[in-house]
Amino acid sequence: MFSEHNDNDVIPALLSQAEIQDLVAQVTMVNLLDQHPLPHVVTYKRRFIYVNPAAVGLFDAETTMDLLGQDITTFIHPLDHGRVLTRLEILGPNKLANPPSLTRITTLKKRSKRILSTSMLITVNGQEFAIASGTDITNGIHRSELESDRNYQSLFENMLDVFYRTDKEKRLTLVGPAVTKMLGYKPEDVLGLPAASFYVDPNKREEVVARIARDGEIKDFQVDLKHKSGYPVSVEISSRAIYDSENNVIGVEGVFRDVTEQNSMKESLQLLAATDELTGIFNRREFLRNAEMCVKKLKRHPETSILAIVDLDKFKQINDDFGHLSGDKILKIFTEIFKRNLRETDIFGRLGGDEFSIILQSIDKSTAQPLLERMLSELRSKSLRLRGDVQINISASIGATFLTSEDHPLNTALARADQALYQAKKHGGSCLVIYD
Repeated sequence: MFSEHNDNDVIPALLSQAEIQDLVAQVTMVNLLDQHPLPHVVTYKRRFIYVNPAAVGLFDAETTMDLLGQDITTFIHPLDHGRVLTRLEILGPNKLANPPSLTRITTLKKRSKRILSTSMLITVNGQEFAIASGTDITNGIHRSELESDRNYQSLFENMLDVFYRTDKEKRLTLVGPAVTKMLGYKPEDVLGLPAASFYVDPNKREEVVARIARDGEIKDFQVDLKHKSGYPVSVEISSRAIYDSENNVIGVEGVFRDVTEQNSMKESLQLLAATDELTGIFNRREFLRNAEMCVKKLKRHPETSILAIVDLDKFKQINDDFGHLSGDKILKIFTEIFKRNLRETDIFGRLGGDEFSIILQSIDKSTAQPLLERMLSELRSKSLRLRGDVQINISASIGATFLTSEDHPLNTALARADQALYQAKKHGGSCLVIYD
């Protein structure tokens, strides 16, 4: 009567096949339903556990096995899904049956039909089941209305965004076909699963739930969902609460769209805007922005930090004599040496031309001075063969100063470092001077 379920079954606490058969056998009307000319189904947690021959025909199935285990809501037209779900949710001790209602369905053969359906709740051995019946009234519906139903269904199935609904237990009851391309799952594979199980960060799911509970909706909220293959997919979610006639929340509906590529492009543009094209380090604007943040941090967490300005020696002459391509090679060699020696916490940027700047964070003079001098020494050991057999040595001068929380704006610290740099140049270059 019910197909074997496995570890991937999406219905939590699903009864075994034997238990289902035993309980269905106790539904005294089942033998009558087998002979009834109207379609009848019995569901447990919205899943078909019994369908009579008339229902097999209604859903365009070949046999009952094509339907058993399927979620009844997968056949409901998107326009009616919320209403049908609400009718199923409100069945309980105080409401054992629903009055007849016009419902649009889509069959296994993707045919649109209209049925007049009703449902009732029955309890067997403490387990609640729903019995639903429907009368096919499709022949009485104008062709244009059925065409409209098909068009909307097609639109729903071809949406790039994923439309979804959950029930009051926060389990998925409807998921659009776009979920396959976006997250790798087939819609029928995720029905009944907790929506929370797809969030990379459980705290984000809690935030989504809390915001909807507080405001009734969320808009363009970014989270990472789990792809079937295991990697995260960045999405934007817009959702709203679903209420019953007594204003109780019985679910959530909304859409989410893949913004992974959009975020990647945004990050690339931000990186491009912050990076010096030739050397790959911070450009002037981004270096100064980070430096200002560093000074502000000193107000909250006082520590010893050093600002240094680095200037390549005789760089203009090299550019004039050998051309800008040669100058670019020297700039790249210089940048590579300094990047290799600097720590991850240090800030390194190109102020312009052959002038660079460094902030050494959380460092004292006894550590900073050998570090800077070591980089100058390594730079001096490098030479570059240019036009013909001309070999030139590379060197730079450094002027440095201690940063304080009063160096805001940064111009005052830059001026001190510049004075120290002037002294280094005055001493013949290729050396370090720390402003005192």
